[in-house]
Amino acid sequence: MSQENDLLLFDQVKKNDMSAYEVIFKKYFKELYRFAFSFVRDGKVAEEMAQEVFLYLWEKRLQIEIQTTLKTYLYSAVKNKCLNYIKLELPRQQSISDISEVMLSVSEENKDEGESEQLKKYVKSAIDSLPKKCRQIFILSRNAGMTYEEIAEELNLSKKTVENQMGIALKKLRESLKAVYKRYKEIMY
Repeated sequence: MSQENDLLLFDQVKKNDMSAYEVIFKKYFKELYRFAFSFVRDGKVAEEMAQEVFLYLWEKRLQIEIQTTLKTYLYSAVKNKCLNYIKLELPRQQSISDISEVMLSVSEENKDEGESEQLKKYVKSAIDSLPKKCRQIFILSRNAGMTYEEIAEELNLSKKTVENQMGIALKKLRESLKAVYKRYKEIMY
């Protein structure tokens, strides 16, 4: 019955009924926020993803044709927003991988902030120098926390290909960062 009520509410939204839109918003916003958070792991970004879906729902209400349930439609829209964010925005923000965090912790214990920033740039450069597909898979795994299965599904690759690309990424990063690590290891001892 709730699913039918949702579709009736959405029919009202299509007729410019703002109160019906508010009912849908109040009913689903918090759970869509939590769902988005499970993907992006950032409260502000998760809130933005959920808000964008609701904004789209209102702006495109006349063009939207829901084939399933409203809830399924909303969840799919949030998932797609989050996956697009992970694929497109995270690399643009040049997030630092957990490899850099380990190296930075060593740096911060032993060196001033200037060297820490220099090390951060070096690690970012090493990640940026990875081949495109390799870098994308690495970022989805390390920064977005996606499993190899999820990455394979998202990029239409086999799980084995994802595993191989991660192996290549980690090997290249180890090689690139070996000299830096050696330097900081010498400082520690």
